[in-house]
Amino acid sequence: MSQTFETQIGGRTLTIETGKLARLAGGAVTVRYGDTLVLGTANRSDPRPGLDFFPLTVEFEERMYAAGKIPGGFIKREARASEAATLAARLTDRPIRPLFPEGYKDDIQLVITVLSTDQENEPDVLGTVAASAALTISEIPFAGPVGAVRIGRIDGEFVVNPTYIQLEESELDLIVSGTRDAIMMVEAGAKLLPEDVMAEAILFGHRALQPLIDIQEQLREATGKPKSKPFLEPGTGSVLDFAKTAEAGGEFVVLDVETTGTDPKMADLVEIAAVKVKGGKITDRWSTFVNPGRPIIGNQMHGITDADVKKGASPADAAKQAVAFIGDSPIVGHSVGFDLGFLEAALGDGTHYEQGRYLDTLVIAREGYPDLENYKLPTLSQFFGIELAQAHRALPDAEATANLLIRFGNDLPARIAALREGIAASVRAQRGSGDAMGLLEAARREARVSKALYNLIYKKTCRQLALDEGVRMDGRGLTELRQITVEVGLLPRAHGSGLFTRGETQVMTIATLGSSSDVQRIDTISPKTEKRYIHHYNFPPYSTGENKPMRGPSRRDIGHGNLAERALVPVLPDHEEFPYVIRLVSECMSSNGSTSMASTCGSTLALMDAGVPIKAPVAGAAMGLISEPDGRFVVLTDILGKEDSVGDMDFKVTGTRDGITALQMDIKVQGINEAIIRDGLKQALSARLEILDKMTEVMPEARGQMSDFAPRITTIKINPEKIREIIGKGGSMIRKIQEETSTEINVEDDGTVEIAAVSGENARKAIQWIESLTREVEVGALYLGKVTRIMGFGAFVEILPGKEGLVRIGELADYHVPTVEDVVSVGDEVMVVVMEIDRQGRVNLSRKAAMQRHLAKEPVGS
Repeated sequence: MSQTFETQIGGRTLTIETGKLARLAGGAVTVRYGDTLVLGTANRSDPRPGLDFFPLTVEFEERMYAAGKIPGGFIKREARASEAATLAARLTDRPIRPLFPEGYKDDIQLVITVLSTDQENEPDVLGTVAASAALTISEIPFAGPVGAVRIGRIDGEFVVNPTYIQLEESELDLIVSGTRDAIMMVEAGAKLLPEDVMAEAILFGHRALQPLIDIQEQLREATGKPKSKPFLEPGTGSVLDFAKTAEAGGEFVVLDVETTGTDPKMADLVEIAAVKVKGGKITDRWSTFVNPGRPIIGNQMHGITDADVKKGASPADAAKQAVAFIGDSPIVGHSVGFDLGFLEAALGDGTHYEQGRYLDTLVIAREGYPDLENYKLPTLSQFFGIELAQAHRALPDAEATANLLIRFGNDLPARIAALREGIAASVRAQRGSGDAMGLLEAARREARVSKALYNLIYKKTCRQLALDEGVRMDGRGLTELRQITVEVGLLPRAHGSGLFTRGETQVMTIATLGSSSDVQRIDTISPKTEKRYIHHYNFPPYSTGENKPMRGPSRRDIGHGNLAERALVPVLPDHEEFPYVIRLVSECMSSNGSTSMASTCGSTLALMDAGVPIKAPVAGAAMGLISEPDGRFVVLTDILGKEDSVGDMDFKVTGTRDGITALQMDIKVQGINEAIIRDGLKQALSARLEILDKMTEVMPEARGQMSDFAPRITTIKINPEKIREIIGKGGSMIRKIQEETSTEINVEDDGTVEIAAVSGENARKAIQWIESLTREVEVGALYLGKVTRIMGFGAFVEILPGKEGLVRIGELADYHVPTVEDVVSVGDEVMVVVMEIDRQGRVNLSRKAAMQRHLAKEPVGS
């Protein structure tokens, strides 16, 4: 049954409806704002075996019928996602991804379909709301809901969800996504806004999205499904939790069960045992047979028979006894998910053990002892010399697992502590003359842990050093930039090029200038139909020293290119001042953090090298964040690639000396606060000014002359009614001009004509040709014309291309002329004066009048 919910956003009604469309989806809603309508669906499937990442996909489907259009091209069908659709999908993915449980591996697909667009309200932010609402009412575990709004700034006032027309007037295009209490994502383009105004805009956006949280919570209360509670395997971090508890002499309870199968929904629990471990010793044991209430079929591996379980407790009673024995202690098992699954099923009261309440010796062994042949309990028992009295029985297995846990507890904490110290010593050595790499490698070899555990300890150690000592993993201070070098004019034939290097991150950007015919045509649901400024970003695998298939730009590449593109838009010259199409291509030569910001700096250099008169140079830097639940945090300037992966935020800010031009913030934790935003913007400004100083030392301003290989564009204006004269029949005339003058000519409907040519002489020839085609015949003007036809009453003379006039026989000379042929022949060039243009547009000429002007040598107006 359909249900509808409404709220007010920006003075207009936003409506969410569910139960009408896509009823078989895990969650499905439509969101309407004005006449823009999007459908959001959320679905899950069981996790794929061996997956080591969270497989979330977000698809943003633009349907051309939404805007009343038919797709262009031969096929007339929507194909691959447009750049705008890819960017919209990223706007939804980025704030939603951090809100799933850690270790969650179910396949999640969010599909946002634009069903209608009114060409006023953009569907991208509505897509985020629709996806969040679909997740909120689905069975998928999700720490939302999330709201998203677009914020503009017009006449000094913030505007919520401005229309397309309002955005043209706005000095800000900001998207803010967040939960009830925290900001999750920010994306912005701005016209040189100060940092304090940008901070206020972000906070205003978070306040403005609160009604979207309210309406989704109402939706969940009315129609939401119960959330699934999947078992989340203990991650690598659980090894550190174990080591900490073991070192402190804490208590664990080892659990083991024997069953008649592997599926708790089908098989029966027949034995359960638990062993307490504290201070490195077994302190207590408990076990019981379990009577499943039905016969045990066949010969089970554990050998338990109906006679054994006849006097056993019921599954529910046995499970309750186990829970009582366990108390609040961490539960440990060898493949603990199997044991907990049967324990929870036997309880039958909805009890679910959350991640953090349990540990797995299988995970601890795999991470702490990565070189073993396999990690089955008998193999581990033999390897560590632990007696396994009777395999596949609950209490012997539990005792063997407990002894295994004791061995781990006696060994791993010291190795982990030594590794921490080695990593810390290596990081501190970066600041001095010590052998940082040697120290790090020695610590790693001594620790002998898995790559995942090493990386986690490295991450946590570096975070702690930054918080406590202000030392970063490469030895820099919190606000210190890496070494910067700048070069321009690297490529001999390119119109402009710039190489920006910051530490190990290096990007070369190439500028190419073109005429209006090079404009990018856009066939999407957006009212925007063309782009004159284009930025493309390439991230080849060699930039990180890897081998990967090269299959075109990824979503990341498109997103990074868009950020660098919008960073330069506010400083580009107007089309009237600089009538070129501009394409920039950023080639990432090497990457160790923030290639998008290097692309922005390289773009500025390439544009100035090409002679593009930008209003001011633009630079950018990426800020990172390390924060703790207790509120402590530090903001890192110019983050490395590893600092990005170990940190909690990637905050990129671009701008000039006078203000911000673009901003992008991605959060990896469940939100940030105002203090972090303001500190991040403050540090980004300091970094930007320092980078701009480095850039302007090499390139203080745009070159006064363009490259010899760049086209020169000359713009002239003609009477729009004369456009057909330039085009000619079937385009014959304009093709002829272009071929004979080696130029490229574009004619606009308003009579603007652009002539692009590498050679100035060719441009002049084309201009003269066009002017001759479009010039109006003037009465009294003197022309040099060519005789085209001879009649008995006079001669027709072409005075302009396609313009003929008649010289009557009496006007051929200042003496008596017996016949026309006595004076002129076809093909002769003669000087004539325009005497009259009659009502029908016919031109009367006189050679006699020209003779009376003493046959002027230079024709006027020719």
